[in-house]
Amino acid sequence: MTKLMKMAGLCLAGIFLFGSLSYGETVKIIAEDDWYPYSASIDGGAKGIAVDIVKAAFRAEGVDAELQTMNYDRGMAAVKDGSAVGCFDAPKTKEIEESYLWHDEPMFAATSLIFAPADYTGNVTSVAGLTGKTVGLTQGYGYGDAVDSNNLMTKEYSKSDEVIIKKLVAKRLEFIVLFEKCADYLLPKLGLQGKVKPLGVADAPAIYVAFSKSNPDGKKFRDIFSSGFKKIKADGSYQKLMDDWAAQLKGSK
Repeated sequence: MTKLMKMAGLCLAGIFLFGSLSYGETVKIIAEDDWYPYSASIDGGAKGIAVDIVKAAFRAEGVDAELQTMNYDRGMAAVKDGSAVGCFDAPKTKEIEESYLWHDEPMFAATSLIFAPADYTGNVTSVAGLTGKTVGLTQGYGYGDAVDSNNLMTKEYSKSDEVIIKKLVAKRLEFIVLFEKCADYLLPKLGLQGKVKPLGVADAPAIYVAFSKSNPDGKKFRDIFSSGFKKIKADGSYQKLMDDWAAQLKGSK
């Protein structure tokens, strides 16, 4: 056996013993296009906290995540019918849990808050207090089981968070539910700080990439993402990413 053949044999043995160093693949994933700072289409590409997490988790396994931004509802429908591998940002709620594949750990929890006009003097502090009230929500969002499964409030849907905030300020809505980090970003952007106030937590759903049950690559890339996510949690890169975003968002207020 030549020296070159021996070296090749050792390399192959190493691969079988320790596993492949890299999948060397590309996966196409749908990123929500209008939920900043988690995920949004900005300057022609996906940007946000979840965007960076998804890229980092796949990169930890040697996979390049190619992201296509899309309306959340359309993206989740594409994953459900198998024309797409995965979509984020998906709350793992009772309503959709059985329709998709889920990785082991959520990317993060997203706290949603109940907001009222700044001059509100009532005593609503939780979802239970919204019974019989008109509540503004953004079309297509998953807010968690506490809101999504609640049929005792009157839900009025609009096309964006910006619209429901403006409706609340104009008192066309009694209350709205808005994710905390989105509020931190949007209220200064709209010049409406001090015009609304948070009353309490609505829910804090765990957020995932929803993977397809019907796409042949859904389970494979779900498992790859699970493994990569554990790696970035273990090596500290996940926490650094979250800290960097926290500092960035704090500086933008």
